[in-house]
Amino acid sequence: MTEGRRVVWITGASSGIGYALAELFAGRGDIVVASSRRESKLTELQQRICGAGGTCELEVCDVTSESSVSHAAKHILAHQGKIDVLVNNAGVTSFKEYINIGREEFDQVVNTNLRGVFLVTQAVLPGMLQARSGLVVTILSYVVKEVYTKSAVYSASKAGADAMMNVLRAEVRQKGVNIVNVYPGAVATPIWHSKQLEKYHDQMLQPLQIAEMVYQISIQHPSLMVEEVVLRPRGGNLQ
Repeated sequence: MTEGRRVVWITGASSGIGYALAELFAGRGDIVVASSRRESKLTELQQRICGAGGTCELEVCDVTSESSVSHAAKHILAHQGKIDVLVNNAGVTSFKEYINIGREEFDQVVNTNLRGVFLVTQAVLPGMLQARSGLVVTILSYVVKEVYTKSAVYSASKAGADAMMNVLRAEVRQKGVNIVNVYPGAVATPIWHSKQLEKYHDQMLQPLQIAEMVYQISIQHPSLMVEEVVLRPRGGNLQ
């Protein structure tokens, strides 16, 4: 089934950038494994992709859970035999001033955006290292590059993931695995409140724009290591 075709695992695929990534990669001929905590949204995605002639397998996976991630990775490898591309896309946030952030909110954001990247990447890395081939793309945020108020924990989680993946890149760059960090500016996704989406939609990047850039990175010759990509709206920060 996978002969001559790449297997692409995309986390957080039920909406936003992940949804666009899954549709685009599948539309270009890859076997997409879409994962999320929400099975209903994944089923809708699968129907769209398969209806358009693509291939999409589903994995209900909570990236904050070690057992859930381990089960998903083993299931994918058992059915597909490999994972060529991993896109760490699952992410959450809480737009609150530092003093008002609750402990549960802190744990949810850090566990998803940082621990989740750690768990999923570590689950697929051994196979990539054995094959001396693979690509890991992590969708971070421009908050790593600039200070945004009401984003303290989100910024910390993304900065932590950024540092972690930079170290991993240095450790595996001679072993055939490419590590890419993507820093989008404001993107029109459900992570924003509906009122903010309505107000700023025309100033934001669209999920398909991010997906297209990630795809282009994925098809570069393995000898070229794209390390970092910053994608921002033409107008810069939201006004």
